[in-house]
Amino acid sequence: MTPVLLSLALLFGVNAVLNAAVIGDMPEVVVFPGDDGILPCTAKQQPGVQYRAARWYQVREDPSDSLWGLLTRNLPNGTTSLYAGVEREVSFLDESNSIYLPNVTCGDSGVYLCHLAAPVGQQIREGKVLLAVADCPAAPTESGMSDTYLVVFATALLMVALVIFLLSYGCLKNTVKEKKKTPKKVTLLDAPLKPLEKKDLMLIYTLGPKTSTMKHVYV
Repeated sequence: MTPVLLSLALLFGVNAVLNAAVIGDMPEVVVFPGDDGILPCTAKQQPGVQYRAARWYQVREDPSDSLWGLLTRNLPNGTTSLYAGVEREVSFLDESNSIYLPNVTCGDSGVYLCHLAAPVGQQIREGKVLLAVADCPAAPTESGMSDTYLVVFATALLMVALVIFLLSYGCLKNTVKEKKKTPKKVTLLDAPLKPLEKKDLMLIYTLGPKTSTMKHVYV
């Protein structure tokens, strides 16, 4: 397989993998308008770590990747408070980190983020869940849009890498051809000496002081 075909095969293979990743396996909760919804916290807790707080956000599409705070609960005392500007009713479900949304509407559709604030030296944990309200106009989710941008960016990056590879390969190929065309001059140190010709002997000057050509007249 030529380098060009190999690069194209690699490009399409990676692109297929990225397209498969767009689908993903984000948990989805389907609720009908007017029903109550329960969103589980999908953030994976690390055993033995006492997290400082559990927070819930709604992921907004505009501006990109913006988080709209819903409510937070301090741990371990369990003090709960809503973020400023939250008008709809939302609460934690008992002692769990899941949230309860009564009387769901089409405006509640979208991606929600559960955030577990960790103590110093530990990693925070986050998990997303998709709330799909049935019988509502379909709208692109934040996850789908961001994954689409990721695929487009990765594909463009691979195309640039492919072009650079082809240019480098072409330059290297031309350089090798030029080297093969250029004759190499080999000088043998043990080659027999050629006798000097007459014109070469005429170029040799005798070392030492030059003899004066001035004629002296004695009286």
